[in-house]
Amino acid sequence: MDPFEPFRIAASDHVMRRLAEEYGVDESLQLETGGDIADFSYPCFQLAKKIGKSPADIASSLSAGAQSGIIRVRATGGYVNIDAEPELLACETVKAVNGMRGEYGRTDAGETTVLVEHTSINPTGPMHIGRTRNAVIGDTLVRCMRQAGVAVSSEYYVNDVGKQVVVLYWGLRKLMRAMPSGKADHELLQYYVKANEMLEKDESAAAEVKDLQQRLEGGDTALLNETRKAAELVLGGIRESLQSINVIHDKFSFESDLIKDGSVRRVIDRLRQLPEAGEEKGAWFIPFGGEEEADRFYFTRSDGTSLYTTRDLAYHMDKLSRYGHLVDVLGEDQKLGMKFLIRTLELLGEAKRIDFLFHSFVSLVEGRMSTRHGVGVMVDDVVTEAKARARDEVLKRRSDMPAEQVDRIASAVGVGAVRYNIVRLQPEKKLVFKWDEALNFEGSSAPFVQYSHARACSILDKAGEWTAVEPSYEEENELRLARQLALFPSVLREVSRTLAVHKVAAYAQQTASEFNQFYRVVPVLKAPENRLPARLSLVNAARIVLENTLGCLGIEAPKSM
Repeated sequence: MDPFEPFRIAASDHVMRRLAEEYGVDESLQLETGGDIADFSYPCFQLAKKIGKSPADIASSLSAGAQSGIIRVRATGGYVNIDAEPELLACETVKAVNGMRGEYGRTDAGETTVLVEHTSINPTGPMHIGRTRNAVIGDTLVRCMRQAGVAVSSEYYVNDVGKQVVVLYWGLRKLMRAMPSGKADHELLQYYVKANEMLEKDESAAAEVKDLQQRLEGGDTALLNETRKAAELVLGGIRESLQSINVIHDKFSFESDLIKDGSVRRVIDRLRQLPEAGEEKGAWFIPFGGEEEADRFYFTRSDGTSLYTTRDLAYHMDKLSRYGHLVDVLGEDQKLGMKFLIRTLELLGEAKRIDFLFHSFVSLVEGRMSTRHGVGVMVDDVVTEAKARARDEVLKRRSDMPAEQVDRIASAVGVGAVRYNIVRLQPEKKLVFKWDEALNFEGSSAPFVQYSHARACSILDKAGEWTAVEPSYEEENELRLARQLALFPSVLREVSRTLAVHKVAAYAQQTASEFNQFYRVVPVLKAPENRLPARLSLVNAARIVLENTLGCLGIEAPKSM
């Protein structure tokens, strides 16, 4: 249920009725929404060109005769600006939020199933903070879509056949003398780094790795099983790291399965039959846009084995057979490859809806991170440091708190700070990792939102038992807070449609700010007896929306801080 929906319908009906009455225009329309100036707007500029009147005159004529008590209509320049009646919107919002509780925000009735693939890092070592950006963005998008009512699932594509994993397997076989006793992704990284160093210096070692690669891509089942075991050792550690920052995948799909079940071979056969397909020295390709080699989408090597791009194509065809809409969360360096992939799918007649959410890389002040060279800030270290700093912050304020409670709050606050710092930026903006910014507990941060939720919980606890009544609101800060709560379903719809996950972080900050401003200005526990139930209902609605919003961000909503 979207509290704005009845007002949106009333606004559309008003504009369409006035268009028909004044200008004989009979057409459905989509009002602009989400602006700071009005809840809904109708720009008159296109109509002005058709009928030869000024946009301002048209807006003025269309603004007359609004439904009293439901919407307010005014002309501003060349726009018809329409607002929901604040008191009525506030009442409907509070009732909707308190009625739906954890379900509030759910409006999508579409039947299309969505699959979001994210993280999908090579299982060759622990996650550094650069790789974590993809995971947090993808997980946040899935959570927002799910809260909006979208039938969405998440998936991690495990590259257990590519050269990096072959190098890992080769390095373990050559160098490892005992199975790891601790977290495998950290312990095995040394062998992966050492193996890469050996390959750069030893031609025979490089030849061994190349032979292994060819055998894998040729479908050597025994070897596929062995490299998968090596990948799964590291993947187990990566999964622990993901769980530590509340990132959850519904499924892990393995690249090796696509070779074993013949999917990759079937794709190659279909591609070779395309009239556009070409062959040069045994290597097959699809030409795109020119004769240069850079404009070719190669799908086999000269020895007939597949490439990563071929297997990725097979994986996308598998996903399309299971879901109606795909979203891939990828680094910005994947843009060209995805362009070729989409064009190839179109040639194969497999063109369904695929969207890409590209993000810029995370770097250190010193430069880019690299698993292959063992350079980076590991997410496990960031989470440990975040919890330690959060614990210090909690003890500064609540030295009397039991140690177990301190640790629980520190964990929620520390992980929240890490996730929020990543998702608050637009994905296309570059992120330079700095400890002080990543673990910021002041200003625009997750702890600020969490504290606002805890404050709402505290108010309700102090109020004790109370009975909800038909709410009514008239104070400006009551109306502002209620309107902010009413926007939540619209924000979720926009995030689901545009993939702009940073907007839910911005919404969380604004909602917390509006709640804190309301609390400073409007008495709640000391409110007049006839106003107390309505204000407690509004506080409870704010608590619910803050909790739901934090849930979309993958951040815990503590009841006390």
